[in-house]
Amino acid sequence: MKQLLLSTLALAMLSTAVAQCTADYDFQGQPFGVSPDPVLGESFEVAFLGAAYYDEIHIIVPTNATDVDETLPSLPIDSVLLTSVNFVLNGVPFTSDQMGLTIQCNNNDDSPNPCTFFGGQQYCASLSGTPTVAGVFQMSIVVTGYVNLLGTPIAYPISFDQYVYTVVDPSSVAKVDGYSIQLGQNSPNPANDRTLIPFTSSTPGKVQFSIVNLLGEVVQTQNISARAGSNEFLIDTSNLSNGIYMYSIQAGSKKLTKRLVINR
Repeated sequence: MKQLLLSTLALAMLSTAVAQCTADYDFQGQPFGVSPDPVLGESFEVAFLGAAYYDEIHIIVPTNATDVDETLPSLPIDSVLLTSVNFVLNGVPFTSDQMGLTIQCNNNDDSPNPCTFFGGQQYCASLSGTPTVAGVFQMSIVVTGYVNLLGTPIAYPISFDQYVYTVVDPSSVAKVDGYSIQLGQNSPNPANDRTLIPFTSSTPGKVQFSIVNLLGEVVQTQNISARAGSNEFLIDTSNLSNGIYMYSIQAGSKKLTKRLVINR
């Protein structure tokens, strides 16, 4: 939850003149929450290259640092500040502007800077634009949280590297039995004992996942229930030897394949 909170706050920090959201999400009385929340099966809408995109982020900021990270001191949260958001695709960095995305935050006029978010309050942000780069991106988000120590704000810079944002190129997806899918690169790669596989699907459906070694032998297989939009699933690679493998998603007669490296 720590990563989800701060990465959401980081996205909500950037502000330019686009449609403004309203901080009215129903968190059902919870003192701390975020939406979309992948833990609950939520995700950002899948973006499509060259097509208009809009989504919203809603957040209740916790009041204490331990709500964000149990290893931090039990101190009240004063405010949160984003220092940078970096998108990376195959080792190449991209800024939000380079991706064609704009983020506007709304702090209910609690501060002259609309991107200043205070503990114990609910806020929101709109994410919009026309994506210019396709792929499954890893976002590295650096957030500085300020806690209150005897009336003095103390800064805690924290970096998060595991948030995923997907932009689909319609010309590169595979048409499979009436719907389209796209397979992303696993993360981390090289993998150790576990790795996360992202993919997108235009509609819900069943796909088969498999891993083969360089001899063409199937070393792992499972059926996956895909939901419409972004999907990701964690696979156990602890029983695989170091080396190069190929992983695939197959639906009907169509198959998408990428390379997987195991290195411990």
